[in-house]
Amino acid sequence: MTLQDFKLKMISELSSIYEMDELNSIFNLLSEDYLKIPRSKILLADEIDLNESNQNLFSSALERLKTHMPIQYVLGKTTFMNLEFKVNSSVLIPRPETEELVRLMLKEDLDGKEVLDIGTGSGCIAISLTKNLHNAKVSALDISKDALEVALENAELNNVNIEFIHADIFEYQSDKKYDVIVSNPPYVLESEKMLMKQNVLNYEPEIALFVDDINALKYYESIIKFSLNNLNSQGQIFFETNENYKDELNKLAQNYEYNIIEFKLDINDKNRFLILSKVG
Repeated sequence: MTLQDFKLKMISELSSIYEMDELNSIFNLLSEDYLKIPRSKILLADEIDLNESNQNLFSSALERLKTHMPIQYVLGKTTFMNLEFKVNSSVLIPRPETEELVRLMLKEDLDGKEVLDIGTGSGCIAISLTKNLHNAKVSALDISKDALEVALENAELNNVNIEFIHADIFEYQSDKKYDVIVSNPPYVLESEKMLMKQNVLNYEPEIALFVDDINALKYYESIIKFSLNNLNSQGQIFFETNENYKDELNKLAQNYEYNIIEFKLDINDKNRFLILSKVG
């Protein structure tokens, strides 16, 4: 079997699940990872004969993709902020919007600051900040021990030192003060599940994605409450948010006397990011 033969087979068997541009992207990712071919040269490698070992790798990947498994879980890794991260079904696959959040934070003067990432998952936010800031002290909290194991592996993979905290933000208490708190909490409503693709519903951790409709802002409120005692007076909170809850989040922040409230649009012009700060 040649590489081109596999590509045609993959397109034939997955065309009912993925769009053509997605299939091309998946094929390129598999070829890069399994054959160590630079993407720029994949088109020139169509006639490469796959040995038995490589055929087994590609065939196994195809079978898993047919079950709607995300390509990131098939490969066991993904790229975020030009860094490699291990991922599995214990952690959410980092999204482009979250990369936007990190880039937004890096525009601020955060060098040397104490930063807490709440709901760290794979550790992508905390690790990316640590790699890009000078002398920042970054901590990362998650309720899931399995997620923290992945985050610890990613910290070691990217050669950074981060304090990981296993705790539930609804119960967590600490005397430590932070200059910055960041969180991408669950914000997809339970009622929106029907809009999600099977690869998300079948494989990604629900605890990291969904929140009940009745109390959709509970994570935001809990984090804001935590900040009342644990955020320094000139500190900031950075949130990734559900674009439909701008008014509700604005009211919530005002209720806790945050007097500087700023919403930022994502690349799709949706109200995706909320920055809170309190003077005094």
